Amino acid sequence: MWRAHSVVALLATLHLMAVSCARETAIPKPEHPRPDFQRDDWLNLNGTWDFRFDPLDRGLREEWYRQRAVFDRKIVVPFCWESKLSGIGELSPQQIGWYRREIRIPRAWQGKRVWLRFGAVDWEARVWVNGRYVGQHEGGYTPFEFDITELAPPGSKAELVVRAYDPTDRELPTGKQIASWYTFTSGIWQTVWLEARPETYLDQLVLVPQNRGGQWSLRFEAIVRGPDGRARVQVSSPDPSVAKADGVIELRNGEGRYSTELAVSSPKLWTPETPHLYDLEIRVTGANGQTDRVRSYFGLRTIERARWEGRPYESILLNGKPVYLRGALDQSFNPEGIYTAPSDEFMRRDIELAKSMGLNMLRIHIKAEEPRRLYWADKLGILIMQDMPNTWEFSERAQRAWEQTMRAIIARDRNHPAIFAWVLFNETWGLGDYYRGFQDYRERAEVQDWVRRLWHEVKQMDPSRLVEDNSPNKMDHLVTDINSWHFYIDDYDRARKHIEEVVRSTQPGSTFNFIGGARQETQPLMNSEFGAVSAAGGDRDISWGLRYLTSLLRRHEKIQGFIYTELTDVEFEHNGLFNYDRSPKEFGYEEFVPKMTPADLLGADYVGFDCPPALVVKPGDVIEIPVFVSHFSERGGRPILRTWLAGVDDLGREVRIEHDGQYVDWKPYSVVQLKPLRFELPKDRVFVGAVALELLDEKEQRIAANFVNVVVQQAEAERMGVGPRRSPQRERLIDGRRVAISVSPLAFSAVRWTGPGGPLRLNPTGGREKFFFHGAGFVEYRFRIPKAVLEANPVRVGVLMELATKARDERMDWPQELTLLDRPQTDTRKFPGTVEIYLNGHPLEPVWLPDDPADARGVLSHLAAYHHGSYGYLVRGELKLDGLPDFVARLREIPVLRVTLQVPAGPRARGLS
Repeated sequence: MWRAHSVVALLATLHLMAVSCARETAIPKPEHPRPDFQRDDWLNLNGTWDFRFDPLDRGLREEWYRQRAVFDRKIVVPFCWESKLSGIGELSPQQIGWYRREIRIPRAWQGKRVWLRFGAVDWEARVWVNGRYVGQHEGGYTPFEFDITELAPPGSKAELVVRAYDPTDRELPTGKQIASWYTFTSGIWQTVWLEARPETYLDQLVLVPQNRGGQWSLRFEAIVRGPDGRARVQVSSPDPSVAKADGVIELRNGEGRYSTELAVSSPKLWTPETPHLYDLEIRVTGANGQTDRVRSYFGLRTIERARWEGRPYESILLNGKPVYLRGALDQSFNPEGIYTAPSDEFMRRDIELAKSMGLNMLRIHIKAEEPRRLYWADKLGILIMQDMPNTWEFSERAQRAWEQTMRAIIARDRNHPAIFAWVLFNETWGLGDYYRGFQDYRERAEVQDWVRRLWHEVKQMDPSRLVEDNSPNKMDHLVTDINSWHFYIDDYDRARKHIEEVVRSTQPGSTFNFIGGARQETQPLMNSEFGAVSAAGGDRDISWGLRYLTSLLRRHEKIQGFIYTELTDVEFEHNGLFNYDRSPKEFGYEEFVPKMTPADLLGADYVGFDCPPALVVKPGDVIEIPVFVSHFSERGGRPILRTWLAGVDDLGREVRIEHDGQYVDWKPYSVVQLKPLRFELPKDRVFVGAVALELLDEKEQRIAANFVNVVVQQAEAERMGVGPRRSPQRERLIDGRRVAISVSPLAFSAVRWTGPGGPLRLNPTGGREKFFFHGAGFVEYRFRIPKAVLEANPVRVGVLMELATKARDERMDWPQELTLLDRPQTDTRKFPGTVEIYLNGHPLEPVWLPDDPADARGVLSHLAAYHHGSYGYLVRGELKLDGLPDFVARLREIPVLRVTLQVPAGPRARGLS
């Protein structure tokens, strides 16, 4: 089929901070790394450091932490040494790297303690100041700090040396930066900074919003450290609706705790739509009169699971009301910094991109996120389901390392209002034998007991959030607040059957999706990973699967949310809503519903269909399409559903059938089935199009949109010949004046090309086929002109074709991993070319082909399940026969019209399809 070329580009500005290793022009990531726990007296140590690899592990023996050691390279902190932004970009395995730089301690910090702080170093860090050993830390995701006052007092300068060791060991929490997944990330990968504090200081905060019968408050807990004795704690907010607190505590054995409750009058609640944050200031004054001042913030929101209005299953409640979770898996990698975002603006833009797609949630996947990215989730409003990094083996060492990492992550991140759930494990990774695919988890009672214990521990540590034991792809929950599951299915019928089985099997007492003797209670059911394109699914269009799989999920009221895989492409995975560099993809939905984007499928309110994504029917058929509306916003009123059928026939003519709209009587937090749509198709037209669905509010503003493709074909499609021989052709009389003669794309009489590739037979719906070649070349078709046509003295001859370029591997943005399914989705990168058209050697105007596209407009290739989404542009050419007597005479002599399509040689020879 052809589709008129129309592009609506979502402009995603990509801000990458470039830092030269030769000369430091700016401090990368200059912002304070902890907006939720910020002191004013701090000094950012990001920037260019001396650096050296240690492949033979000689550095400790040779004491490289002393001044005489030679560091032969430069690295930009805080980017891992594999990344481009580090200035190193070392992709071959290196386990040990040494860092060195001079630090100057501000004289203004006199009378305070000097602390050296690290956001994260993967995996082990050992630290020296002026050649003196300070300490070490294990854990690639968690922060650590050292008091270096005695070695580097205020007003002094000192030499700082860090040895980073990254074994990428299967017994240590790593996430997906391993050989079988993504690029390694080693060394310092979060901000390093100095900080001044008095002897008595605030060490930890616990902020828990509470709602008791409509009375909102903040439960406040502080851990204070310092010399034994009394300390005063003061808590205040610039917002007068937040009560103040002032108390005195006693420090014993270097620690004291202060707890209080801050009432909040006229509360402004935090939601993804209204992400209101209250600023908070905490002052801790020690016995010596010095005050430690820390700035933080909080959001008023509660998360719980409960039955809503007597339903037999639970919902996830945000501030006491059901929330439909519309999420995406967020690996949080990027091409330039890999594990570290290039800039603060980049992190902000990631959250904005997610919200622009209609999402209200992200699942941070197997990674403890940079705190500033969590800050932007708080600030801009998006819910976060936070995974814990996983190990890949189960052992006592792995248990210890995992537990240490988990506790540190929760202690650091528990005050972010955006985080609503902790996920302890993903797909059973690390809970069994790596070489058995962790299938033995079902049989290992001791591992199951450990997981149960950890779940209860996390619930005790943080009862204000939901906790999931395992985000499963093997149906193996034990104890959980959320009954979730994963699936990757690229077939409508199989996906429908699978989802219906999950919904049918989800009921109290069922053992479905549970192991170890555990049974379902009434936990909320949600999908926590889905997609038509899995990790190994190739670089191809996602528009088709996203549309029908979303409908299959949202038609079930029991399902409380979903997580699409994924927000962006990641290295060899190409199933993102955006490309890896965050540039937009083109979905092509606007061809069927004006201005439609994926956001129309991912909003709180949804209009869907209960049928396959494309209906293959015959002329004159009557089609009925079941339609439903899922209503999970706070919007009231009585919306109207507007529908129509539109398409283009095989001669490039428009087809359109209007349909009466219908009012929708919806109910909050429910799915409503509507009257099926009924269309009677024209008896004499074959075409490809869609039934469009548009849900409008009372002011005729769009709420949601969707469509069902319709492919209308002849009852008995002709199979046309293939190869350089005479082949059948189809002849039709049109409106009494024109004759249309059509042949298969594979019914060529001659062909030659310079690049790889060649004729490819596609037969998705009876005889529809595709031909392509790469590089320069030509293909020729011969049409036998009926005698009656020549006797009628034709005045013009025209050609109608669906053509596009055929790019090669230059389309691939991750050429290290290629698959047979690769057919990249249309995006801002174009691969245009020119094709010359000749009729019996007579040239027509050359045609500019804008691209080699693949998106929702490629309906027939999606049905064929090959070159998913590929399509061409409607190309018309016409030759007026007046004034061409020789052309007509030759045509009468030999009644064959040769149509030659030629791609001229040259740098812009982009092939033809």
